[in-house]
Amino acid sequence: MTTIAVAFPGHESVTNAVRDAHADDNDALVALAAACPMAGDLVMCVDRAPDFFALTRLEGERSRVGVTEKAGIVTGCITASARSAYVNGRVMQTAYVGDLKVDPRHRGGQAADLLTEFARAACREYGGGSIPTLSTVLAGNRSVERRVTGPRGLPRLTPFASLKVHAIPFLFARRAEVPGLRVTQARDDDVEEMAALWATVAPARQFAPVMDAELLAAWMRATPGLATHDYLLARRADGRIAGFVGMWNQRSFKQLRVIGYSARIAVARFAVNALARVAGSSALPERGGALASLATVHLCAPPDEPAVLRALLLRAYAMHRGSESLLLTVTLDARDPLNAALAGLFAQPTLVRAYVTTPSGIYVGPALGDRPMHFESALV
Repeated sequence: MTTIAVAFPGHESVTNAVRDAHADDNDALVALAAACPMAGDLVMCVDRAPDFFALTRLEGERSRVGVTEKAGIVTGCITASARSAYVNGRVMQTAYVGDLKVDPRHRGGQAADLLTEFARAACREYGGGSIPTLSTVLAGNRSVERRVTGPRGLPRLTPFASLKVHAIPFLFARRAEVPGLRVTQARDDDVEEMAALWATVAPARQFAPVMDAELLAAWMRATPGLATHDYLLARRADGRIAGFVGMWNQRSFKQLRVIGYSARIAVARFAVNALARVAGSSALPERGGALASLATVHLCAPPDEPAVLRALLLRAYAMHRGSESLLLTVTLDARDPLNAALAGLFAQPTLVRAYVTTPSGIYVGPALGDRPMHFESALV
């Protein structure tokens, strides 16, 4: 348990404190997420109702949510989770810090610093002062980008990768096959072979989670909106699994809600919705509406075979076009050869920066830029 109180100069009677979140904070955290939109041509917020903690529970027991409060009101939050992952091909204990949010009405004070110190302490508990700690920041988020240099003794964040969160719209009908590959839905008896392929592919990707068959099966059972049959398998002519990916419907606990459209995107929305009516696909919502989407999870394909990923995406496209889902999100390192699989799919990328640090203040381990990064954007 971490508790820190800070009195602002000139306001000694009002303190800001940080502590571990508990179940009674759920409504306040849901409201906080809604109050912190992502700005851009398309302004959105992440709606975490009805259960803010649904995502963090998937990180396992070694995960903490910290909150700041002032006069009993929650003003900010952060999460810190321990993860067993591949770093430069080796299994290592790592940490992930995310969900840093401060209510706009309480920015400019020390809440963000307190939350960062909370996360630093949690990560130190997970693996000591040198545990590699991953964090991601939406490109253009100036308030967070100003913190990467480690002001006021905070950890310094070292950039090492750029990620593209691709949004593939379900529009016109497309050919769903790739020669030499057959795509099927997974069954329980496929999990052993899936895990064996993951153990072959994942070490070549920075921060890919370590998973055996037992862990993968348990994750499928515990995850709302995801089951074994939601995973698609690309099989070679001899029946062997060449790659797989999960198609995760997160609507029961996480949705992207549109707050506003820029003038340029408002015009594009008119055109897209006109096409959607012709194509029989879903339309972009009005302001306040949910942007119905599917998220990929556990993407596993050999880096030198983008055709494997393309086969999986085309099959998902065919299965979900005409459903309530408007688009599919796929996250890849900008340097990843697998990006070639998205050619011609009208994927719209959002850029995210990846940083590494440690509780000691700076990452001084081996360089991380010689292989693409794996990141589960569906978990944030």
